[in-house]
Amino acid sequence: MVFLLCLAAIGWVIALYVYRVYLGTSQVGVWWMPRILQMINCRCDEISDSPFGQTFGKSNAFWGLWYFILVFLVVIGYWQFNFPSLSVIFILVLLAFAHSLYLLWGLLILRVVCRPCIGTHAINGIIFCVLLAHAYPLFFTH
Repeated sequence: MVFLLCLAAIGWVIALYVYRVYLGTSQVGVWWMPRILQMINCRCDEISDSPFGQTFGKSNAFWGLWYFILVFLVVIGYWQFNFPSLSVIFILVLLAFAHSLYLLWGLLILRVVCRPCIGTHAINGIIFCVLLAHAYPLFFTH
């Protein structure tokens, strides 16, 4: 569970960075973001300005901020209070992972390498795999 909390926190920091750069309230090269995840020498603005960069009229980074907070809170809730159920958490993460796959497809179509995007999608993939390993017996061993 601590690993999932760490992943959610890292995902939130990346989403915060991308959102702040998108809004123009932060520079691309900031000291607190590892250089490999910075938007330096990327064409990230091309993905942000495409239909793949917006969901329900807001940037994906905006939704990522809320998603990673939600993951953090539900993991704490499950860990401490066994609420919500693991199946609810798994479905939430499954939907986010499916959206990540769609956005990765968008990166391929547009031929854009956005390192923070790829990093966030990798975190979503790892969270999904960890929860799948925990949820697999719940769904498939009856």
